[in-house]
Amino acid sequence: MITIKTTIKEMEMKTALKGLSTRLTRPQKALKECGLVLLRSISKTFKAGGRPVRWRPSKRALSGSKGKTLIDTARLKHSITMTVNGKKLKVGTNVKYAAIHHLGGRIKKNVTVKKFWRYMDTAFGKPIPARSVLVRSHRRNMDLTMPARPFLVIQDADWRVFGRIFEEYLT
Repeated sequence: MITIKTTIKEMEMKTALKGLSTRLTRPQKALKECGLVLLRSISKTFKAGGRPVRWRPSKRALSGSKGKTLIDTARLKHSITMTVNGKKLKVGTNVKYAAIHHLGGRIKKNVTVKKFWRYMDTAFGKPIPARSVLVRSHRRNMDLTMPARPFLVIQDADWRVFGRIFEEYLT
């Protein structure tokens, strides 16, 4: 006859290992916490105008208006979402122009400018009687270089927070 003896400590250890195994196969809770940390960090990046290195200011931001670089309507900033699917955390945006702003690059294409009303009160730097003029639809060659302004960046501090989240999750 074979006898198996199990002590209380071994049972506690088996229970702890089983719990750890379960948490390792289902990390959604920890990933969701990491995603929320990352969303807050990206929001701080927009507020700071780039982190750890500030973005090159846009022409609109330099013009003296109250605008900030990459924030006009804040559509890009507010479009950043996070999803947890199984063992994957995805953080990103579905805005079409996000990639050119994040990575930078050259835009070269012909565009059609729709007709619009232009208000005029100066001509050649001299004042004239104010009037509105209808500008007809026309084509314009567009050739511009966008500097990279990375906004989906994981900061060093974020990595440390992720480590603490998973440490707490697994213990």
